[in-house]
Amino acid sequence: MSANLSSAGLLHRRSSGLRERKKQQTRTRIIDVALQLCDEQGFDATTVEQIADAADVSPRTVNRYFESKEAIVIAPIEGWGQALADELRAQPDSGDEMEALFAAFLVIVDRVIEADEPVPFRWFQQMQRISRDSTAVRALSMESADTKTRAMTEVLAERLHLPQDHLTVRIIAATWHGIVRVGMECEFDAESEFPDCTTASTARMLADNVRAAYNEFRRCCCKSNVASPTAETGATAR
Repeated sequence: MSANLSSAGLLHRRSSGLRERKKQQTRTRIIDVALQLCDEQGFDATTVEQIADAADVSPRTVNRYFESKEAIVIAPIEGWGQALADELRAQPDSGDEMEALFAAFLVIVDRVIEADEPVPFRWFQQMQRISRDSTAVRALSMESADTKTRAMTEVLAERLHLPQDHLTVRIIAATWHGIVRVGMECEFDAESEFPDCTTASTARMLADNVRAAYNEFRRCCCKSNVASPTAETGATAR
């Protein structure tokens, strides 16, 4: 009886794991074809039906994975946010969370350059071009930044031993978002698509621009480490 139960449990875990992998593969395929179509023919000209057909799924399946066409286009943000959170958790506790975030960011960039993971860099290039040409996509990208990077905020809160909605956590997360956004805007402005560059060199340019934005932030805005607030500061925040 025990052996039968054990075998049944193993089969269930294998079946669940296979379902999850298939779901992730379907989600990835939808994102990939949606970004390609929207980039090639324009966001407004691309329909959910076209995306479904190219991904070899039904429109209903697309809508089950994503609540809107805009949500598909900005999906790479979520994958990047989770990867950044995982790497941030591995960073040493130096008392300077902005520096830890920047170090984690550089590790992820190296992974993109070396293995094109955790998120293909071309997805970000396509997303930026689509966002620049679509007000709806750009607006949703701005509005959902906190939601899509919630994993990073959770890790920040853990490292600082604070609630996720604490002022200190929110300020650090918002500041980091601003630094990266400045770097991204420098990289993907209207005059610069880097058509002759490899993915690695373009990713390195992005990292250099974010580095410049980060260094300027440190030079202009802070002279000391960002650490846990004092009791007085915590009381004030509440």
